[in-house]
Amino acid sequence: MNLTIYVHDFHSQIGHSKATQELLNGLTLDQKASVSSIEIVAFTSSDLNEMFPDFHCKKYFTPISFPTLKPFILKMFYFHLASLVHSLTKGLKRKKLGIGIACLNVDIVNVQFIHEQWKSEFFKHRKLPPLSLLYKKLLFLYFLIAEKYIYSNKRNSKYIVIAKFLRNYLHHKFHTNPDRMTLIPSGVNAVEFSLVENNNEDLKLKIAQHHKEIEKIDVNQPIALFVGALERKGFFKALAAIQKIPNAQLIVIGRSEDKNFEMPKLPLKIIHIDFTTEVRLFYQLADMFIFPTTYEPFGLVILEAYATGLDLVIPRENVGASEIISQTEGIYFFEQNNPLTLPPLKKISLKEKQIRRLERLSLISAYNWNASGEKFYTTLFDN
Repeated sequence: MNLTIYVHDFHSQIGHSKATQELLNGLTLDQKASVSSIEIVAFTSSDLNEMFPDFHCKKYFTPISFPTLKPFILKMFYFHLASLVHSLTKGLKRKKLGIGIACLNVDIVNVQFIHEQWKSEFFKHRKLPPLSLLYKKLLFLYFLIAEKYIYSNKRNSKYIVIAKFLRNYLHHKFHTNPDRMTLIPSGVNAVEFSLVENNNEDLKLKIAQHHKEIEKIDVNQPIALFVGALERKGFFKALAAIQKIPNAQLIVIGRSEDKNFEMPKLPLKIIHIDFTTEVRLFYQLADMFIFPTTYEPFGLVILEAYATGLDLVIPRENVGASEIISQTEGIYFFEQNNPLTLPPLKKISLKEKQIRRLERLSLISAYNWNASGEKFYTTLFDN
């Protein structure tokens, strides 16, 4: 089988790319051997040999020109045109997989996000000037047109859906055929997000090699962690809640949609890092993971923090990962419509994290990338 994947940008640091990468890497060696080639059609891509090390087939990147095209609605329209032409010419004899609504002509859609479902939350929490508001409304209208076409029950595409609430929404909103949807929740890479035997001072020194800001953190005091795009993942809700905890420390990893964003100056120790490739080290250093997102199709970061033994403060509704996590020690679910109140922020020892990790991994043992890869393989080869 020759596989082509259509996506705007393909990098391990992007959630949808990481999930697709893990699905493929979760295949058995025999299943991987049945793949003759992997092509990525995107604006940008990481090194495919690094992303798919156990595939010994031909792997190549077909770049779409003008990766810096603006505004985004024009960039998306251009990608739709370019990817459609590619799929109708060079992709004719290939199995075509689209991530979300990246391409209008694919055999399989990996549904990682539904813009129409997110729309109401987006406008509820943002006050935009008139021109920006008009632009965003046009952008979401374009999203809706693309989603109506791609998810229509008249199409013969198959759909990989990562959460039950997404599957239900597709069926009720777009009348997507349930028989063509396969539920494949994301897993967690238990090896990558394991606990090292370093103490916290060693971890801090290791992180400081690339992020000097971390030197301000006191590793002997409890540390809270937030990871993700600030507005959509609920950073300001987390910030309002943690300010009520005396002497709290907060590490924030993620960017704002506002290019002029500056972290508020508060009587609170906040370390802000826009981007890192070492997020696993921050999980190990932290004690509590706060993630008050209003809409999260899955939330790999939740499972990563879960597997590292942290206290988790997460929503119950509209979050795919919350569908597979049970309310056990250190797990605090909250209602999204209520003000966020945090549990006590306390230091968690390495030993306690290790005990939690083993218990939690046993509870979600069915949700691993090998099991997900098996379902993915069946979807790829099922005519």
